[in-house]
Amino acid sequence: MSRRDVVPRAERAEFPAPPPSKCAKVLYYTWRLCSVVFSHFVMISLVVAYCILGAVTFEKLEAAHEKESTMSNDLVMLCRQVKMNISQLRRNTTDSIWTMTKDSALFSEANWTKDVVVMLKDFENAILLEMKVRGWDGSESTDHIQWTFTGALFYSIIVITTIGQYS
Repeated sequence: MSRRDVVPRAERAEFPAPPPSKCAKVLYYTWRLCSVVFSHFVMISLVVAYCILGAVTFEKLEAAHEKESTMSNDLVMLCRQVKMNISQLRRNTTDSIWTMTKDSALFSEANWTKDVVVMLKDFENAILLEMKVRGWDGSESTDHIQWTFTGALFYSIIVITTIGQYS
C-alpha cells in the first residue's frame, strides 16, 4: 500500500474512544496524587539533607580552629590572658563602685551618679581596647566553642536562603 492509497483523515470514519472506567480514573488520580506528593517529599528531603550535610561540614571545618588542641600554646595563653583581664576588669569596677557607695558619709545621688559614670566610661574604654587591640570576642569562658552543630545548621540554612534569593 502506498501513500496515495491511504484514505484522508476526514474521509475515515472515526470512532470515539470509550470512556475510561471508574477503576482507571481512580488509578490515574491516585498516580497523579502520589507523583505530586512524592516529588515534593523528595525535594524537601533533599533540602533538609543538604542543610544537615552543610552543618556537619561547617562544624567540622570551623570548630577545629576554636579548640585548644589545634591552637598554638602562645595563642591559647593569649586568649586566656585576655579573658582573665576582662574578668579582673569587671571585678575591679564592681568593687570600686561598691566601695565608693559604702564609704560615702553623705549619699548624694548627683555626686554618686557622676562618679559612677566616670568609672563606667573607664570600664567601657578598657573593654573597647581589649576588643580592638587584643581581639576579645565577648566570651569569658576559655572552653566556649562558637561553632556548634546548631549554629552551623543555622548558617547552612542562611546560605541556602541567601543563594535562593539571588538566583
